[in-house]
Amino acid sequence: MKLVDKMKDENLGLAILYNFTKGYGHVPMSVYDVVLPFLYHDGFRNHLFEGVEVEEALTKCVQEDASFIQNILDTIEKDKEMTSRALGICLLNKYLSFEFEDNEMKGIYHESSILDINEAINLGKFFSGKSYEDILNILKKKSSSVVFLDSVCLGDDVDLSKLNQFGQVTIYKQSNPEEVIERIKEADIIITNKCLLTEEVLQYASKVKLICITATGVNNVDLDYCHRRGITVCNVAGYSSLSVAQHTFALALELLHKNSYYHHYVQSGQYSESGMFSYIGPRFYELHEKTWGIIGMGNIGRTVAKIAEAFGCQVQYYSTSGNNTKQDYLSVDLETLLKTSDIVSIHCPLNEQTKGLIGEESFKLMKKEAILINVGRGGIVDEEALVEALQNNEIAGAGLDVFEREPLAKESPLLQINDASKLLMTPHIAWASVEARGRLFEEVLSNIEAFYNGEERNRVEKQRVKY
Repeated sequence: MKLVDKMKDENLGLAILYNFTKGYGHVPMSVYDVVLPFLYHDGFRNHLFEGVEVEEALTKCVQEDASFIQNILDTIEKDKEMTSRALGICLLNKYLSFEFEDNEMKGIYHESSILDINEAINLGKFFSGKSYEDILNILKKKSSSVVFLDSVCLGDDVDLSKLNQFGQVTIYKQSNPEEVIERIKEADIIITNKCLLTEEVLQYASKVKLICITATGVNNVDLDYCHRRGITVCNVAGYSSLSVAQHTFALALELLHKNSYYHHYVQSGQYSESGMFSYIGPRFYELHEKTWGIIGMGNIGRTVAKIAEAFGCQVQYYSTSGNNTKQDYLSVDLETLLKTSDIVSIHCPLNEQTKGLIGEESFKLMKKEAILINVGRGGIVDEEALVEALQNNEIAGAGLDVFEREPLAKESPLLQINDASKLLMTPHIAWASVEARGRLFEEVLSNIEAFYNGEERNRVEKQRVKY
């Protein structure tokens, strides 16, 4: 249907408003102001006429015309008088009635001979339950520029299209430091995992209002500068506790139980040739009644503690801050924990208190049968000292998912030990189960939504974490 003069005909206008009401339900009077500007827009209307969903039509219009949102906002003011006249005709002809409901005047449709205009009905259904302010918020989101600098951190199996609800989205798998400035120049929202956002970089991002970190740690962002600029910074927390805890036990159980060795024994044919129903090679151990020492009793540490208890372990922990001593488990000093634990697992952040926390003297304190698991941060453990401890049999084994330098340097002393029964290493993946990455992304979406709604959610400056 080709509409002359932007469809600005009162009879057609009343038909559109009537059908919108049919789709919406009981319409707050202020909401009517947005209807005609949308359906008088040739591009938007044509998309709906072609069967495109309203959400996608909005996205397409923004992609096709950067000024689309502003044009709609301008037209809302211009078309208010025409909307009022069309509503008046609806009232006079008893197509609509207006009643107070929840302390607000609302429009209610009555059955009539007016033909269905599906575009208007669908628009009504899409906006149903939303206030005038809600609709303006949707427009504001759609006009935003969202830049994801390093989507590779989430893998290729997370549906990033959900970001489209927040505006024009540009996704880069990776961004080198020299590329970041150019990519964030026009961004309203920046999403990143590890890209450095220093004052020197952010000063070129004059429009940015929100930075979303797809991680808990935020040491890659200049928080002082963001505070001065009024830039909100949000991180995500708690999404990976189950994944990291599970990985902790995957490492510990492999080191304790030697399953890889026994698998190779079977696969190599040695078992078939042995003539024995069972083969006992390297010794392996039960977790039951072992002492599990946890360094850092945050969300992950507590999750590990619960699982360790289920295995029958005695759990004790060391608070790296010294402030987190009121848990359901025995709190001890670091020396006691190292001397008495059969398994030591690290679940604390890297900071001034924890850098180099586990070094040469630490390994001398530990039991010779003990194993060390580090899924916290690489800099907490002195890697050279760990290698010496393993080579000298000061401890039985170690499982590492984090390293002082990531990716692991080719010259790392850790590569001197080519024995997975002593040293088991994974490439910083403890956090990255399918479920955890899904939760992480949903947290980012919720952070953006909260920001637009004026809510404080996961704002970095509001967090106080104890370990």
